Amino acid sequence: MTITALPTGLYAEVLSFYGHQMQKLDGRDFAGYAATFTEDGEFKHSPSLPAAHTRAGILAVLEDFHQKFDARKIQRRHWFNHVAVTQSPDGSLTATSYCLVLTVHADVKEPEFGPSCVVHDVLVRDDNGDLLLRSRHVSHDHVFPA
Repeated sequence: MTITALPTGLYAEVLSFYGHQMQKLDGRDFAGYAATFTEDGEFKHSPSLPAAHTRAGILAVLEDFHQKFDARKIQRRHWFNHVAVTQSPDGSLTATSYCLVLTVHADVKEPEFGPSCVVHDVLVRDDNGDLLLRSRHVSHDHVFPA
């Protein structure tokens, strides 16, 4: 297996991006999370929902999706690991990660695990040089192709 080395610091930058992004999601800062996408970004996070397009569309999908958690005292955590990053000649990055979602209920000591997912991202730089997601497609491990 051949792995092409990334420029110094790029892998750490991607991991830091994910760390800040997931803290926004888990802190229910959905506008902040949507702002980590390009203006025309695409987000497909659930097998039962269509992809969301644009920051406004991503924000609307997240707010709608998370309403089901509003009546319950829970905290969700998204854990990214085994992040594989490759850089394209145009400078964009393709990243594939494993993600495990943990849900902690206020009245239950042990966390609930799942879903287990694979996250497929394309990251680009904005005019300021900051990373943004052009697209994120999440495939759930419990959903098998027909």
